[in-house]
Amino acid sequence: MGSYCEIQFDELSVCSVKWYVPDEWAALFQESDRRCRFCSDEDTDLEGSARPVVDYCTDRPTFLWRLALLGATDTTVRSAFEKWLESARATWREYRDSWTGEEQMGAARICTALDTLDFNEWKHQANKAIHARYGSDAAKPTDPFEQRFHDYDDSFLHFAGYGSLVGLRALLEACPEAKEVSLDVGDLVDAGHYEEDERICDQARSRLPFIANPLEPTIILGEGSTDLLVLQHALAAMYPELVDYFSFFDHAEFSVDGGTTYLVKFLRAFAGARMTARMVAVFDNDTAGVQAYTQALALNLPTNFIITRLPDIELARRYPTIGPSGPAEVDVNGSAAGIELYLGENALRRHGVLRPVRWTGYVPSAAKYQGEVEGKSEVLRAFLDGITRMASKEAARAQFPELAAVWQRIFGLVEQNAGDQCQRSYLRVINRSHD
Repeated sequence: MGSYCEIQFDELSVCSVKWYVPDEWAALFQESDRRCRFCSDEDTDLEGSARPVVDYCTDRPTFLWRLALLGATDTTVRSAFEKWLESARATWREYRDSWTGEEQMGAARICTALDTLDFNEWKHQANKAIHARYGSDAAKPTDPFEQRFHDYDDSFLHFAGYGSLVGLRALLEACPEAKEVSLDVGDLVDAGHYEEDERICDQARSRLPFIANPLEPTIILGEGSTDLLVLQHALAAMYPELVDYFSFFDHAEFSVDGGTTYLVKFLRAFAGARMTARMVAVFDNDTAGVQAYTQALALNLPTNFIITRLPDIELARRYPTIGPSGPAEVDVNGSAAGIELYLGENALRRHGVLRPVRWTGYVPSAAKYQGEVEGKSEVLRAFLDGITRMASKEAARAQFPELAAVWQRIFGLVEQNAGDQCQRSYLRVINRSHD
């Protein structure tokens, strides 16, 4: 019989793999999702017997988010569906035109159904088939078209590949009632393929030097160690369910220089070294940062490089400044919005008043002044103290909306980049299958 791991929507098993956990499935979970317990085995008469129930479980929104970060976006799924539908229509037209008798009649009915099929109708048919194939609902239908969703050797249900990331997203979208998604590895643990306390997802990620995506995290690069320290703490506090999907360039361990000039140089070097990991370079929203951001965009970097800058924020639109002509409230987006302005008003206030931006110099090549907030080290300490005291991720997002906006921008860019990459890979597979 063998032992299997399973992807489950609530209690409904929708995909299984024999003897091991695929890397694509391990990539969808973190060790923080792990649950381990024992339950009585109803199949044995031995008193006190129990079997391990070991799984990784997360809620539906988190699972969809992780899929998107790995490229399985809604757009990718719909693109894959349209490519499959085009191919399926051509295939069944050939069957209709070459078969005879009852087979020809069945193929004709399938052609008619495919001609009007869209993704919403596919989800309706898939939902019925999932509950009939993997649950205890209705018996196998008699309609030739609906039968295609029930045949285990057919692609109508698993049009994007059995158990693939795109395929799992399509199945989950077809099951809107599902609240949780889990990876059940208890059978593999019971059979001895994995130890009961084995950190399966962590071990899969530790093999990264020898395997390709999707387990490889997206690397975040910034202008310096402070920017990355802030982003790392913000991610852990605001989006703990995504911490394993990002890693951060370490300036401190090898005393790597920072600054806008060095960040542009790093991008050139990584591109020249043909780095395959997805990277996000985050520039500050000040004069030097915006100028370097523009330079980086002009480098014609590989598609796995994402260039962005800190977004404009409301707090910076009328912010107190000090210059040669005295104090004034001005819009400092694009000229003095370094990472410190994103650390929350509580950290920025001293004696109840916002710490001012002080203009530090004129940048001739940008024809603008550069500025920075006073007391940057104190602002950072106040932020780190505050972020570690957050009672929940929702509280952290509410307390630090500017940093939440930064991460939302990063998530959106990564999802788009990964989705484009996933579509290109899927199209290559489709084109090879037609050769």
